[in-house]
Amino acid sequence: MVLLMHRYIYTAIIQRCTMNAVTHNRWAWFSQALTQHKSFSAYLQPLIQIFSPRWSTDAYRAQVVDIRDEMLGMYTLVLKPQKGLLDTQWPAFKAGQFIELMVEKDGMRTLRCFSISSSPEYYSKTGLIELSIRIQQEGRITPWIRKSLIVGSIVNLSKAQGDFVLEETPAPLLFIAGGSGITPFRSMLQQQAMSPKSEELDIHLLYYSRNSEQIAFQQELEQLQIDHPNITIVFIDSEQHGFICGDHIQSFCPDYMRRISYICGPSPMIQQARKVLAEQGLSKEKIHFEFFGSAPIVSDFLDNNPNQEQTSTVHFHTSNLVSISDKNTPSTLLEQAEAQGLTPVSGCRIGVCHQCICKKKSGVVFNTRTQEYSDTGSEEIQLCISVAQSDVVLDL
Repeated sequence: MVLLMHRYIYTAIIQRCTMNAVTHNRWAWFSQALTQHKSFSAYLQPLIQIFSPRWSTDAYRAQVVDIRDEMLGMYTLVLKPQKGLLDTQWPAFKAGQFIELMVEKDGMRTLRCFSISSSPEYYSKTGLIELSIRIQQEGRITPWIRKSLIVGSIVNLSKAQGDFVLEETPAPLLFIAGGSGITPFRSMLQQQAMSPKSEELDIHLLYYSRNSEQIAFQQELEQLQIDHPNITIVFIDSEQHGFICGDHIQSFCPDYMRRISYICGPSPMIQQARKVLAEQGLSKEKIHFEFFGSAPIVSDFLDNNPNQEQTSTVHFHTSNLVSISDKNTPSTLLEQAEAQGLTPVSGCRIGVCHQCICKKKSGVVFNTRTQEYSDTGSEEIQLCISVAQSDVVLDL
């Protein structure tokens, strides 16, 4: 009863204090001055966790309701985000987004990012979400999740993140998936098929797999194509047909020029698909992509700037340390910082959790995830996916 009273009082106070930003900031200052925590809920967290394990102020609890194998080396976690007196309802998401899954292994909290493979409409109707996870054979977490979590286990989720989502446009679409890169497309296809305007769909999916035994959701996708004639799915066995090329695009999707393209899969496949589509005449604005895992460090900065030095200096301004960046053996700014003995906050190391954001005071960096260059001025960057292209000064 005392715990619930604290909860009600805290909720009422917070609602009152969020009436405007100034008041909220004053309340945060007051809470920190009184408890050494940014909020009273963070202060009460250890007590609340006695009654509600895994409860957290910075994440949402979810219960495992099913675990099913999709194919060799890939499984799906079916999760039910919790809601009630202590649990805030997990917010809505868009098809194509991902979440951060937090699990506790050997007493340590570990975070991994996974795309949501089910649709927002499915969540709205059932209260469930699905994460379809490829097992990394040498990984510490993906095999452990399959072996250790059981029905009834409690895990933590972040809210959905990411901008690999469909544009608000009725334009025809071309999806190009490689391996487990099918998961965000499954969410998109489910969502579009359940839409009241599903008869207006015009989606063409090219799904590349390692071989004919490595096709996730094959029966489901085949049935989706039967139920919706305006969805076309082509399964491509890379062992038999090779990797994506211009002939594939022209043969499997002849009207590709009128479509907006979305690509998801391993980094080399995405790089090749982007190159092929560009060679076929598609503009950059019509090509969207999402890397599964670390993006490759590939830059044409030196080719476009022949007078640029082969090396550049990275100055960690606050720490008064300097690192030399060699264009022939590029490394991320996070790796360079760690090589200098610095310990900046980081998480996923692939550019999705945004924990390693740092202020760049000057210089040009290359973003390996977006494949874009910064300007020369001051801005916030992500250390784990930023590579120096000129002399750079960081507020670190």
